[in-house]
Amino acid sequence: SQKAQARAPRSRLQLSLASLLRGAMHQQQQQSEDGTSVGGITWAVLCAVLKIASLVLVGVKLEHQGVLDGGKRKAMSALAMEVCLPCLLFSSVLPDANVRLLLEGWELLLWPLLYSVVGALAGLVSCIVVGAPSQHWGSAAACAAFPNVNGFPVSIIRALGSALPRSPDGFSAMTFLAIIQLTDGMVKYTIGPMVFRRDLRAVKRAMLRRGEEHEGDMPLGASLRSIGSAHLTPQVSDLSDTYRRTNSPPGVGVVHGDAHISPPEQHHSRPGHHASHHTDITEFGLTPMQYKSVQPEWSRMDSGKLVFSSEPVDMDGQHAELHKPLLLSLDEQDAPKGLAEVVDQAAIRLRKLSKSSREFIREFFPPQVTAVILALAIGMGPAWFKKMLVDPDLAATGIQPPLGWVFGTTKQLGGGFVPLQMISLGGRMLNVVGPSGPLAAKGAAGPRGRGRLLRIGAAVGVARMLIAPLCLYVIASFINRTWLHGRPLAFWGPAMIVAAMPTANNMSTMADLIGSGRSISAASTAMQLVMSPVVLAVTLTALLAGAKYHLVSEAG
Repeated sequence: SQKAQARAPRSRLQLSLASLLRGAMHQQQQQSEDGTSVGGITWAVLCAVLKIASLVLVGVKLEHQGVLDGGKRKAMSALAMEVCLPCLLFSSVLPDANVRLLLEGWELLLWPLLYSVVGALAGLVSCIVVGAPSQHWGSAAACAAFPNVNGFPVSIIRALGSALPRSPDGFSAMTFLAIIQLTDGMVKYTIGPMVFRRDLRAVKRAMLRRGEEHEGDMPLGASLRSIGSAHLTPQVSDLSDTYRRTNSPPGVGVVHGDAHISPPEQHHSRPGHHASHHTDITEFGLTPMQYKSVQPEWSRMDSGKLVFSSEPVDMDGQHAELHKPLLLSLDEQDAPKGLAEVVDQAAIRLRKLSKSSREFIREFFPPQVTAVILALAIGMGPAWFKKMLVDPDLAATGIQPPLGWVFGTTKQLGGGFVPLQMISLGGRMLNVVGPSGPLAAKGAAGPRGRGRLLRIGAAVGVARMLIAPLCLYVIASFINRTWLHGRPLAFWGPAMIVAAMPTANNMSTMADLIGSGRSISAASTAMQLVMSPVVLAVTLTALLAGAKYHLVSEAG
């Protein structure tokens, strides 16, 4: 009996501890399932980042072993962006598509305009703080203004899974992200070129102030004309002399402010014609191989070539000469002498206008945007037609709708986007951080040029991934209190995820197209890609936790 009395308190203590442990485990399980705790959000974000990093490392390994190369990466990226991503967005949006979706999430159509303005201001202020020359402000602002809205956000939302629960009306986070993507391209490809061209105009104004000649207005998409040696500033003359002392081959030019400057002994360009030197280097000493290494193999400029065309596609991995959208200049000709020549020239102008219009539409409405619009149109159209593609009630009985195989195919193809895109990115990352990347310690600009480039690139990275997300969160909190009055995490989650993303890779392509900011866009993008795993693990945790506890309504 004494032993039984001694064991009784011990048994009660064990039962109490076991009860407390079961209660804590049950509470933790509930919190983990709906992601309501900060710990649950942190773990979900960390797992999502690790999943993406693992796929990227697969690409790095394959590139290192020689399995991947430029052509194979381009094929993977083209398949991911042109086929898998549109299928993923279509299959995600179609089941949720109805009028209530736009009523609940139409405000996200304005989000790209807001984050582009905030990002541009953050990039401008950051570059002023670090003492960046004024001729680089436009490039820095453009790179800080536009985050990645396709590869990283889609991958992160897919990896987060149930940590971003559906809204009370049943809409998923991927569906709200698709709404943001609808207007991102429209804002990016209208504001972006204007901001990049600001630096070209700054160089042009500086030339006018110094009493130097210029060769007329620059059409949309054009670079500065070649500048003769008589018009070189002392800084550029020194750089040009330094470059010529490195046994450069004839015809190699230097790019000042990323505008083409030809060595005087090789300057033969005629007025009104653009200089085009594939071996030009930038003011910061980057070669085309270096500043092109961060450009996506399949960019927005290539959109539609697989889906909307049946012509053969060049997959050799080389960067083709970029076209200039809306550039309608004609070859120099004598004035027409007769009615036939007038008609011929009018027909040429109409053909060029038609081609530019098609390119304009193709770039503003790429396959992924077209897929979202199509899904919304079907969802808000006749209910019987949508049920021919997807009918949850019929599927619950084990019967597929008549066109269910179409929806099933798109869903299967959509599942391949994340691995294809991230493995392709991993293969490119090996080149970005290698000796042929924009961060390599070499170049005709010397150590000072590289030091200035890294300083500006770091300022852009801080603005894009730290300052802009913080400012956008504050603005979102204000808008939530005064206007939206609380929205679900499925609404705010994609908005905050996009706000924290690194610079879109196709900004480097845009810089190359415009002829301004090649070095800054390449270096800043490379630095952000390298630091993304660590930075995103912190910023996404803070933003999603803040959105959960301060932006989401009690009903969400």
